[in-house]
Amino acid sequence: MNFVSSRAKVKGFFEGENVVLGPSMIGLGSVLGRNVIVGYPQRKTIQAFDFSKGFSITKFDRVSRGAKIGRGCIIRSGTVVYENVSIGNWVETGHNVLIREGTVVGDRTHIGSATQLDGAVRVGRNVSIQSNVYLPHLTVVGDDVFLAPNVVFTNDPYPVCKRLVGVVVERGAVVGANSCIIAGAKIGKGAVVTAGAVVTKDVPSNAVAMGVPAKVYTTRDEYEKKKTKWEHK
Repeated sequence: MNFVSSRAKVKGFFEGENVVLGPSMIGLGSVLGRNVIVGYPQRKTIQAFDFSKGFSITKFDRVSRGAKIGRGCIIRSGTVVYENVSIGNWVETGHNVLIREGTVVGDRTHIGSATQLDGAVRVGRNVSIQSNVYLPHLTVVGDDVFLAPNVVFTNDPYPVCKRLVGVVVERGAVVGANSCIIAGAKIGKGAVVTAGAVVTKDVPSNAVAMGVPAKVYTTRDEYEKKKTKWEHK
């Protein structure tokens, strides 16, 4: 059975049983797969509420501040969208995606299965995030970025540290599979980080960085020439 808050505004469709909490908004034509939760309360919201007399979904509903999902989205089964999340139009998620409070996702972005946006994350438009990517609190991803499977960003330069700093990925950058981007690094506009790299410092715009630690080896232009040759073999 679906649980849909009386405060929610739902113009989309459900494939199966789902939970929509608080003043959440789901836009026209959006589809929620089975076992999706929208508007899940963050920790401090839950802690401010008295659960001494037990838990019920209606209590979660009363404390939730809701989330927004735009038009034409596909939110696949097992996805959890916390409160204070804003998802643009024509966004797709894979299965079992986690999107934490304060996150903003731009139009036409795809988020792969088992990916976590674990805190206040900013993701631009037309971004392709593949499966099993981890983006922690304070991460910023620009428009038209590609993040390959198993990419991990960090936000803690000296674990465990009280001062966190996010990674910034500028427009059109590409980050290869199994790469790790260390807290505070910036991937410049159009830059490429190759598979398996560990980025410990900024990568300039239109540069290609590889290795552990990652170093600049060539330019995006040269990368594109090699890619074109490969595609036409």
